[in-house]
Amino acid sequence: MCGADADCLARSYQSRWWGGAAGDRMVIDALLGRNADVLLLAKFYARDLPRRFVQHAARHVARGAGAGAGSLGGAAGGAAGQPGGGGAERVVDLVVIGGGLAGLSAALTVLDRGGTVVVLEKQGHLGGNSAWASSGVNAVDVNNTKSGDSVASFTADTLRGAQIPNSTLIPVLTAGSVDSLAWLRSRLAENLELDLVGQMGGHSFPRTHRPSQGLAGSAIIFALEKQLKKYLHKTHDGGAQYELRKWTRATSILTSSDGATVAGVSYGSVTAKDPDTLVATGTVMARHVLIATGGYASDYTETSLLQKHRPDLLKYATTNNKGTTGDGHKLALAVGAKAVDLDDVQVHPTGFHNPADPDNKVKQLCAEILRGEGAILLSRQKGERFADELGTRDYVTGRMIETDPASLLFALVLNAAAAAKAATHISLYTKKKLIFKFETLEDLAAWDFWGEGVQTASLDAVMRGYDAAAVAGVDSFGKTFFHNTPFAGAGPFYAGIVTPVIHYCMGGIAIGTDGSVLNHEGAAIPGLFAAGEVIGGLHGRNRLGGNALSECVVFGRVIGEALPLGEGSAGGGAGPPSTAPGGTAPGGKGAAPGEGEGAAAGAPGLRSISKQELGQHKTEESCWVSIQGKIYDFTSFLDEHPAGAEAILKYGGEDGTEIFEAIHTQEMLDDFTPIGLLAAHQPSAAL
Repeated sequence: MCGADADCLARSYQSRWWGGAAGDRMVIDALLGRNADVLLLAKFYARDLPRRFVQHAARHVARGAGAGAGSLGGAAGGAAGQPGGGGAERVVDLVVIGGGLAGLSAALTVLDRGGTVVVLEKQGHLGGNSAWASSGVNAVDVNNTKSGDSVASFTADTLRGAQIPNSTLIPVLTAGSVDSLAWLRSRLAENLELDLVGQMGGHSFPRTHRPSQGLAGSAIIFALEKQLKKYLHKTHDGGAQYELRKWTRATSILTSSDGATVAGVSYGSVTAKDPDTLVATGTVMARHVLIATGGYASDYTETSLLQKHRPDLLKYATTNNKGTTGDGHKLALAVGAKAVDLDDVQVHPTGFHNPADPDNKVKQLCAEILRGEGAILLSRQKGERFADELGTRDYVTGRMIETDPASLLFALVLNAAAAAKAATHISLYTKKKLIFKFETLEDLAAWDFWGEGVQTASLDAVMRGYDAAAVAGVDSFGKTFFHNTPFAGAGPFYAGIVTPVIHYCMGGIAIGTDGSVLNHEGAAIPGLFAAGEVIGGLHGRNRLGGNALSECVVFGRVIGEALPLGEGSAGGGAGPPSTAPGGTAPGGKGAAPGEGEGAAAGAPGLRSISKQELGQHKTEESCWVSIQGKIYDFTSFLDEHPAGAEAILKYGGEDGTEIFEAIHTQEMLDDFTPIGLLAAHQPSAAL
């Protein structure tokens, strides 16, 4: 292994990656010339993550060509919170901090207008919590004249759920949902089809849109990534029109010398092995900065916003990914932003309790769309209903706490009709062993989860009582929507264990109706915007299910459409670029050399790999997975997977076809080149 030896690295780089391009020669020259920054990158990346070293080194030498030696990313070391000294730096139209749905929606909107964008993402993947959302995106579909829905009804439902008398932001959300749904269906049509609609708790009409293939959040993020990649090869005003910097943590928001306006962002590069240590620093100068970093519901540290504002909730597990730690809030507060309602944190009633991993602090969310399609909630000890399953989240959680405060474990049960409506979710949850199938009512009654008071006859009585209420149109809890009844019958039934979990932060940064961040006097901070879960004041004390993805798209696009572009930008609706050669833009993620070039070309020339050889590659150092008869080397992708490396490692050395198909669409394999065929799938030679 080379370690950080420059000569060895240069030889290794040339032998493994040489392609004759000027960028390759520049990286080798930088190594042989002992470029301090490239050697620093080599120290942290070259041995364990050589592909990432190549990506970062090539980007750095390309950006620094002709500018002389300097620190990574440009100026550094100026006055705190202000741009560093030195020569003039390129100024982009927008820096987005956070690669979730809000940030990416704004980025694509600005790019389509001809603007320049840099996205900073502190993790190795895009999507954030947005990629984990599965129930759908709320919107009034004006083309569905039979639904009876309207913007006025959506507004009333959201206000009622928020438990506030009025709001300037809610009308922006509800009215903007119409255009946002149209944009998702048209601009992302190449990779996204929102062809199903369901009804979530607190909504008067079905308005939660989701795809029949894949889960809503990950499908939307995937479709956005595909469109954004088309901009990676475009240059603009002497630089890239779009740049994505993963493993890059924003450290401060820069302001002008008089502190009157935002001027850019300071950042530091991190590694997957040590995401808290900065290995290189730099700045990006920008006309506007968008904070889209999500909430703070996954920070259990002593200095967390949860600890400060809601220490009573620290006893609950969370559904949030590990990057949801309130970074954006702290950045905004440091430049004088106002925060609102930071004590309003939502506890979702249905996180899965996994009997095989009961103490895990991060739990899989049981999507609310299951209750929307007709699932019922039953107490553990008596097997009885205790709430309107389509009530607001705070109401259902409250009833759980009243019913069984000791264990807080409950059964979520679906009949066959409801399960069929939520087939994608049921397939995923059963494969993860979070939901179990029971062929008969007797089998369900024999489930070892129940207390002694639950019998076949008692469950049958509960279900028949539910069906009678459905016929009457209302039950004792005030429930008026009964989907996929009758519930009682021969089976099969599907059931899982659910428990309340920290899910969403309603409080956050104060913004205006245009997404601009407000200071303590209520005035906009020039050039600074925020969107997504990082904002406060939109959802009041309780967010309705499905409104999270909606707010991301709506406010991301409100900001992206309105912010003024620089004089050098194309402007005037430049429109999306054509697809790069081969159907994908250069630089897409992959698992083998040649990524993004013919990844979907199929099997010609692939070698045969036996199950025994496959089984030897199941560690972080070498992780191969078989999907649909093809072998993929996902080693370099482990740290970039939205659900974490462990989600892939679980299937390392084995076949992962079933779980892949339960979660993803076929298109998600397009960016990966198979390295071989599983021996049993190797085509026979022609006779």
